[in-house]
Amino acid sequence: MYTSIHIPLSLFLLISSVGVILAVPTWEGMNGRSSIGSLIPGVSHIQAMGPVATGGMMKHLALHRPGELGNITVAPLNRVAPPLFYINQEQLWLLVNETAVYPVNVHNSTSFHELPMQLVLGKKREGITNGIWRWKATMLYYDLPGGKSNTGLFYQCMLESGAYNVFMTPIASRPPSGCQIMTLHSFVRNNLKN
Repeated sequence: MYTSIHIPLSLFLLISSVGVILAVPTWEGMNGRSSIGSLIPGVSHIQAMGPVATGGMMKHLALHRPGELGNITVAPLNRVAPPLFYINQEQLWLLVNETAVYPVNVHNSTSFHELPMQLVLGKKREGITNGIWRWKATMLYYDLPGGKSNTGLFYQCMLESGAYNVFMTPIASRPPSGCQIMTLHSFVRNNLKN
């Protein structure tokens, strides 16, 4: 049974606990992709420029199926925001969420394509691992030992499957049949200080 002395004590405990609850930080606005993106310097969408982005339609580096590992493509904006990328320790990474980041790997594609290197998202670094990713102003570059580089040029190529994938080469060449040349840019680079 409760007595009249228990009511004031219960009321006092209730009021005291409200103060403790209100003192716990909640970090409002820090949910999903926006929170981790604001913590990583240089994280941004990567925009494709060149013939692949004609007709006023912006295209971004993306995955064929959002959330799945595999070949990298260039896709127009749709209902889903384009993925976020950043460079850390000379490796290009795709930011999935607060707990998952995946490396953008460079694979040897000479067995099935004229261009020797293809971009593929994986769970770990694999493929050609001696190259380095870097930004020059807003433009993305891939450099190999011995002074070789893709000079900032990438290619969107249609494969026999009908899917478009992203390729590159360290040797200057014209786009093969079924390929369009492009450059890849991060315009958040304009706002970062070196």
